[in-house]
Amino acid sequence: MSDNVQVTAGAGTTIATDDIGSGVQVQRVKPVWGADGTGTDTQIAQPLPVQATPESSQMTMGGTVVTPQFAVINTSASGDTTLVSAVSAKVTRVIAYTLVCDGVVAVKFTSGAAGTALTGAMSFAANGGAASACDRGLFQTATNTALVINLSSAVGVRGHITYIQG
Repeated sequence: MSDNVQVTAGAGTTIATDDIGSGVQVQRVKPVWGADGTGTDTQIAQPLPVQATPESSQMTMGGTVVTPQFAVINTSASGDTTLVSAVSAKVTRVIAYTLVCDGVVAVKFTSGAAGTALTGAMSFAANGGAASACDRGLFQTATNTALVINLSSAVGVRGHITYIQG
C-alpha cells in the first residue's frame, strides 16, 4: 500500500501517512511548539524546547535502569586491594572517584587482581590527590571481574568512588 491517505473523496484533503504493513497507515505528525494559539515549526534554527531534570537516584546503562552505588577507598597495602567485588554477568563502571594519598605513591585502577589496567599509574606526592567524574563513565571492568586499586608502595590512600553495574 502506498503512503498518504485522502481524508475526503475526490480531490479532497490528503494527510501524510506511512504504510507500516498489513494495510496499516500511521499518520505522520510534524511537531510544533509555542504559546496557546501559535505553532512554531521545529527545525535546527528553532529546536523543540526540552526541560530535563537530572535524576540522581537512577540512570541507564545499555538501556537498563541502574542505581549509582558508592564505595570508600581506604587502603595502605602495597599491591592490589579489591574495591568492588565481581558480580556475575555484569561490569562495574566508575563514574566518579576522589583520591588523597598520605605519601609518595603511584595508584592505578585495574580490572581484577593483577588484571588489565583501567588507568595509567597516577603518581602522587605526599598529600597529593585527584578527582574525576563523568556521567557516562570514566572506565569499567571486564564482565565478572572485580574493580581493584593497585598501590606501588604501602602508603595510605583514601577517598571514594561512585559506580554503576550492568
